[in-house]
Amino acid sequence: MKYALVTFGCRANQADSAGLDGDLRAVGGRPTTLQDANLVVVNTCSVTSAADQSARQAIRRIRRGNPEARIVVTGCYATRAADELSGLPGVEAVVPNGRKEQLAADLRPLIASLPDGKGDGPCGTALEVQPSSRTVQLLGVQTGCDDTCTYCIIPRTRGHGRSRPFDNVLARVRSAVADGVKEVVLTGVHLGSYGRDLAPGTSLLSLAQALDALAVDCRFRLSSLEPMDCEPGLVDLVARRGRFVPHFHLPLQHASDACLRAMGRPYTRDDYRRVVDSVRDALPDAAIGTDLIAGFPGETAADHAASLDYLAGSPITSVHVFPYADRPGTLASRLPQKIDVAVARRRARELREVAEQLQQRFRQRAVGTVRPALTLGGGGAALTDNYLKVELAPAVPGNCLVDVRIASTTGKRTIGELVGSGDGSAG
Repeated sequence: MKYALVTFGCRANQADSAGLDGDLRAVGGRPTTLQDANLVVVNTCSVTSAADQSARQAIRRIRRGNPEARIVVTGCYATRAADELSGLPGVEAVVPNGRKEQLAADLRPLIASLPDGKGDGPCGTALEVQPSSRTVQLLGVQTGCDDTCTYCIIPRTRGHGRSRPFDNVLARVRSAVADGVKEVVLTGVHLGSYGRDLAPGTSLLSLAQALDALAVDCRFRLSSLEPMDCEPGLVDLVARRGRFVPHFHLPLQHASDACLRAMGRPYTRDDYRRVVDSVRDALPDAAIGTDLIAGFPGETAADHAASLDYLAGSPITSVHVFPYADRPGTLASRLPQKIDVAVARRRARELREVAEQLQQRFRQRAVGTVRPALTLGGGGAALTDNYLKVELAPAVPGNCLVDVRIASTTGKRTIGELVGSGDGSAG
């Protein structure tokens, strides 16, 4: 069985796809291109109507390009609106998020019917899992969310917050490192809630401390954290130890307190400012990313100006901006004072212009510094600990922790030079 994976959306979905990849290998699958695959798994997002549309378009393109492929759809869109997807040409099965971890097992009859389908192997013996050969492993340690943001459909598609057992996380990290992985990214729909549902309860900080003490040759990165979950102990761990890289993604969503209240966000702009400033004080070279929504219902020109003003003077280094779009079933979709689409797009464009200035300032400030980095692919590029992608010439071997001097930056290109190998952030 030859398969291909198509993934939309956040890092939680990317981490899920990494798990699906391992599961499909374990039942005899071999990854290939969309054109050559006889099984295509589409892992959907449903955070916006545009995400839904992109998934439908992708499924139709896959069908046109490879009419013989069996298409299986999973993810948040598949959970929210299975009927919309099951009727698309070529879709053999729609698997909700609740069954995603059992997808390969549930599809064994389908897999066995495909060319080269091997099912469970001869006499039911377990098949050997092939090494992932990845440089970076996205590891989902948590899924689901119990928050009540008014614009978000994800709690309905992912369910209540659920954490991967502590020992299971450690075992998966050891397995990934044994396969050659040099960086493990901890992901979750609400990552900061990790461990609250376990018995006995634990926390993301406790997990990070255990990983920090783990005798493995890799570095760790945290994916998106709600600002109220970015506790001082986590920042201190990153600042003092070095195993966790200096990179925080802390979604703000808006810098107007009125809009934050309407969004159901449990903090004010000043609360957020204190968290971000504490990260910058402890880690002057840290990458700090955020998310912003433009055109939320009821957003005034003054509200929008508040976001522009805060962003321009903040230590943020990268911003994901998107114009608001209704999600049926959310409280925000029923709010009055909808913003004209053209106005929302213009406001989003203005926020992106400021965001580009912040990113360019961050890159310029890095010139002349030496950063631990992980070489990617064939070694022609590297990812620094503080999330700068750096071009290297000449190329060096891939999947190595090295030290890189940032030589120059022009536009979106940053050029670096190797100054020596070492354990980088993993020591």
